[in-house]
Amino acid sequence: MSDFPVPISFHVFNRPETTRKVFQEIKAIKPCKLFITADGPRAGVRDDDERCREVRSIVDQIDWECEVFKNLSEVNKGSYKSTSEGITWVFNHVDKAIILEDDCIPHQSFFKFCSELLDYYKYDLRVTLITGNCWIENQQSYQYSYYFSRYTNMWGWATWKNRWQQIDFSMKNWPEFRAKNGLDSVFRKKYELDYWNELMQDLYEGKKGPHWDYLLMLTMFMNNSLAIKPAVNLIKNVGYGSTSTHFSSKNRNIQDKPLRNLNFPLKHPPCIRNYLSIDEHTHAMVLGGYNVYIKKRIKRKLPSFLIYIYKKLRGLFS
Repeated sequence: MSDFPVPISFHVFNRPETTRKVFQEIKAIKPCKLFITADGPRAGVRDDDERCREVRSIVDQIDWECEVFKNLSEVNKGSYKSTSEGITWVFNHVDKAIILEDDCIPHQSFFKFCSELLDYYKYDLRVTLITGNCWIENQQSYQYSYYFSRYTNMWGWATWKNRWQQIDFSMKNWPEFRAKNGLDSVFRKKYELDYWNELMQDLYEGKKGPHWDYLLMLTMFMNNSLAIKPAVNLIKNVGYGSTSTHFSSKNRNIQDKPLRNLNFPLKHPPCIRNYLSIDEHTHAMVLGGYNVYIKKRIKRKLPSFLIYIYKKLRGLFS
């Protein structure tokens, strides 16, 4: 019998090892509705057909009462299209959902955390999504169950249909937002402001490959809304390595945060505003912070031949 009332959207591809771990956590919670989006094998890539078939056999192992929806592609769409189109497909059927990818292992308390807050903030448009990542350095010192952030970091998250539908995938409003210095009201540090202005402009001009998660974050910036993050880490990303699309072993300093249990009942923060110091720490941890900003500034000012010499020397002495 199904125990959990919130639909779960599970996105898979060709990694049976990680898919199996995440699916075990989904099976333990027994959702009433399960949406499975599976990308297809890449043409000419060895073992992709076999690995994709194995993944689909894993998510077929449903041994509880559950309404199952399947969106299985026979061709490879890529991470951007497969995930974004898959989420849109889910919200053609339901008004809220928890979204998990095949490399994001949730703690069991993550599900209850999302379920309670999906109800609590259902009508509050100041909140766009709920995520399972925590970036508080000293978690024991924080007195509430969660905090608000301008960053998403969606390794396991939940949202509502009306928030997802706010995303402008064409970025048609970005030029006007940028011309009016819209991000000035979001960031107080120049290196953060410059980072996001440059990244969004690169997305708009097509210099950077499409990222639906960045577009969702831009929606938050434009609407002055926030993400909820738990006071302890509820999601572990195990997607680094040779089969990873976006991560490698160098990201392990942020991916190896241990999972912890979140206590209930939840203690709600008294104000809906982002926690500035934690957000600035998040930018430093995930994006490199001020040091990366300075390196980029120096690189832009150096002639190309000096950069070439620097790289050669660094290779000799490293």
